[in-house]
Amino acid sequence: MENSKEKNNIEYQIFIGCTDSQLKREVISIEELIEKITFYFKRKRINFSILRANGGYLDKTNWFATENSLYIDIVGPSNLDIIKLTKSLSMFMNQEHSLIIKNSLNIKFK
Repeated sequence: MENSKEKNNIEYQIFIGCTDSQLKREVISIEELIEKITFYFKRKRINFSILRANGGYLDKTNWFATENSLYIDIVGPSNLDIIKLTKSLSMFMNQEHSLIIKNSLNIKFK
C-alpha cells in the first residue's frame, strides 16, 4: 500500500506590474524587488515561487500599456489573507492594480 498524504490547499496567482504608477517607469530593479519579496515571504513562512513576466493591459486613459511584471505563485492553507498581502505588495511597488487568481488544489505527496 502506498504511503501518501493528501492536503487541501489554495493556489494564489498574483500578477503585479513593476512600473511605478505615478512615474511611469521602474524605480527599483526587478532583482531587488524579487529579493525584498523573497525576504518577506521567508520571514512570514509563505510557500512561493516568483517568475518574471512581460504583460500588457488597457489603462484608464485607453492607452495600451506594457511593462515588466512579476508572477507570484503561492500554495498554502486557505487562511492566508491574500487581499491584505496583495494590497501590501501593491503599496510597496506603487501599483494601482494587480490581478489575483485563486485555485483550489488537492495536493498528494507520495
